[in-house]
Amino acid sequence: MERQLVPVLNLRVRLIILGVLLVPVAFAWRVGVLVHALACILPLVLTGTYRVSRIVGDKFDTRFHLAYVPLTRSRCNLPGMVYIHTKYQTQFGWWTFILFGPVQWLFGKVFDYFIPALGGPYEIWLETAKGREILAWNGYNQGHFEKNLEFLQTRTGAEVRLR
Repeated sequence: MERQLVPVLNLRVRLIILGVLLVPVAFAWRVGVLVHALACILPLVLTGTYRVSRIVGDKFDTRFHLAYVPLTRSRCNLPGMVYIHTKYQTQFGWWTFILFGPVQWLFGKVFDYFIPALGGPYEIWLETAKGREILAWNGYNQGHFEKNLEFLQTRTGAEVRLR
């Protein structure tokens, strides 16, 4: 039995959004090949950066993707989990708002929504009996955080600790 942590990745929707974002690049005739290539980078990073964390049988598996390229993969056995560490760090500060204005605050919210795998105030880490720590999930949504924490706690039986 395989179960993915929420939100469940919908690759089809991401690819459709990528196609829509690349349409203006396809119709830009007067720019060079280098400008075309550079204009493709931001949509690729926006739509193709994500983390897939799942439980397959009694194993936990997580893999990070950057611009649709799979990068690091971490695996561990669920019976070997001793702690689940949670972390909440606020992303918004008044000094940031005063110094850089609402534009930076707005862009911070947009990037947290589109690329939660690169940040977000909520984090769930798994610690094995050997002391190895694995980032299981991070993001911006408190509901997803609570669902994933409850699911991981019931599957592993590990003690939850605040970081």
